[in-house]
Amino acid sequence: MNTLLSNQASPLAAGEIVAFRGARGSYLECTQGMVWLTIEGQPGDFYLEQGSGLRIESNGLVLIEGMPTGEIRQTREVPWPIHWTSRLLSTLQFRKSFSPRKSGVCGHSL
Repeated sequence: MNTLLSNQASPLAAGEIVAFRGARGSYLECTQGMVWLTIEGQPGDFYLEQGSGLRIESNGLVLIEGMPTGEIRQTREVPWPIHWTSRLLSTLQFRKSFSPRKSGVCGHSL
């Protein structure tokens, strides 16, 4: 049983199973091939093809296997205050580049 707790893609050989717990809020992305996964606390099994992903909603056991081979990347979600602040700063920078001239709006002096 291997553990996957990295932002880097991890290849899965045929028959290799990756298992881990406590990943609620992280995102799994298949970066190559196809993988099968099941997550304790989430109904059903999942098949991910290259480019598709899934958010983990449970802290239960996660099992992943290549079908027959695949590559998977696990990324952690950014905490909401950091994500929200980042979006706000991006918006403000965008607006700053399109702000009215110092002479006033529509060329009128202030």
